[in-house]
Amino acid sequence: MTDRAASARPGAAAGRAWAFLNGWADRVYVVSLARAADRRARMRRRLVGLDFRFLDATDKLELDREKLRAEGMFDESRVPRAFRHRAEMVLGHLGCSMSHRRIYEEIVRNGWRRTVVLEDDADPDEGALDRLPEALAQLPATWELCYLGHLTKDGRVGRDAATPGERLRRAIYVALAPLRLVRWRTGEALRLLPRPFSANLGRAGRHFGTHAYAVTLEGARKLLAAQTPVAFNADQLLAYLVLRGRLDAYVTRPVFFGQEAGASPEPGADAPPHPRSGER
Repeated sequence: MTDRAASARPGAAAGRAWAFLNGWADRVYVVSLARAADRRARMRRRLVGLDFRFLDATDKLELDREKLRAEGMFDESRVPRAFRHRAEMVLGHLGCSMSHRRIYEEIVRNGWRRTVVLEDDADPDEGALDRLPEALAQLPATWELCYLGHLTKDGRVGRDAATPGERLRRAIYVALAPLRLVRWRTGEALRLLPRPFSANLGRAGRHFGTHAYAVTLEGARKLLAAQTPVAFNADQLLAYLVLRGRLDAYVTRPVFFGQEAGASPEPGADAPPHPRSGER
């Protein structure tokens, strides 16, 4: 059963964007804990007119890390150093990763060409949504992933352009990578920052957050293979494949989805743990 709400009307821009996505995407999922009634109610109000389905997130309260390891379903030792946390993955992050992996399984099983994935803290930007159809129309035939929202490392809505400081750090990483004095390989360092592509798209770099993205069937196949067994935090999985040059990925300009006030991004390799879907 879908969750197309009918008790309220969306704004004009949202209505046009949702109508477009209803025809463009084979499926729209919202990842949410079954017990998160308040969050689900807010998403129903935000997404009035969008034909979406809730995906019951894997709940940390139901997870046993050692059992998952013993069954071969979890092995974060596979994660390269640059994409690891300093500490062991917390159960909430593991639940989030497992939830997104289940979506990739569904995409592959059903052969869906285009799927939109949202989390239950995704907050659409009404002022930007008019440009959503135009932005997605600029995707090349080869695209595999498109961030509809992303965050900076400190949890702010992603910027359109890199700062001078970020460009300088990337240049340093590129220079030092052959000497193995930084955690990034040369190719990874070169891909850290988004690059121009079209009027409303950039080639993706290292982005944070899995609160809003679109993925193709081929992209889901790659994500599923890389997350078998589960090893990466959900957003670090995306970043890993992007920076390794294994995923044809893009980022929208402008950002169409932020995160609900007070929510935190999926942590980066060197960020402390904080709540995600499955951990609340």
